Amino acid sequence: MVVELTTLNPASGEPAISHIRAALARSLHVITANKGPIAHAYAALAQDARRAGVEFRFESTVMDGAPVFNMVRHNLPGCKIRGFTGVLNSTTNVVIDAMRSGRTLDEGVEEAQRIGIAEADASFDIEGWDAAAKTAALANVLFDARVTPLDVGRRGIGRLTPERVLELKEQGKTIRLVSRARVTPNGTKLRVRAEVLDESDVLAAVHGTSSLLLLDTDLMGTVGTVEINPGVHQTAYGVFSDLVDIAKAL
Repeated sequence: MVVELTTLNPASGEPAISHIRAALARSLHVITANKGPIAHAYAALAQDARRAGVEFRFESTVMDGAPVFNMVRHNLPGCKIRGFTGVLNSTTNVVIDAMRSGRTLDEGVEEAQRIGIAEADASFDIEGWDAAAKTAALANVLFDARVTPLDVGRRGIGRLTPERVLELKEQGKTIRLVSRARVTPNGTKLRVRAEVLDESDVLAAVHGTSSLLLLDTDLMGTVGTVEINPGVHQTAYGVFSDLVDIAKAL
């Protein structure tokens, strides 16, 4: 078995894709916490795993260890996923909350780096690349979209100012970086955008390192999963849950 834990390359998914392909070519089970391969090459990698007769798991790629892919795989049999909405990047939550308290964007990034949640290159978070990779990964797995992060309409929070955030706060509003996807007759529509939300909106209730994902299904309506202020231990648990899942499948 190979556990692949390299950092995200949102532009290509490499070198993680090559690592996984090499492992599958040797008929090894693979677990990854790197969303890049799922966002760029999921269909091909899943096919390689089937041909090799091995398991390929990736629960920690979106929302750390919270059940997302396993929830759909094990608990929503027969349900068709028609779309999703989520707040999936915790760094931008921390940055926006910092600006709501009067600090600058850079100070918010420093806070996210201090608590260990920012990507190695924080611009991946601020400009929406991390959220775009998660959006593409979800779409590829949940409705076989066969897209990459480059197909996701993306507008991050890089131009957001403390003045604008405080102005919205006085109006009872806030901003969150929201991922949206929808299957349409004309294809899959994907976007990541900083959205102005009423403070009463369920998406606005996501703070700090928390995340929220709502799935639109044909049989169960809207169902979702939420994680409250996770850390590295929750990401590690996602890898552990994949190990358990593979062991059960053998």
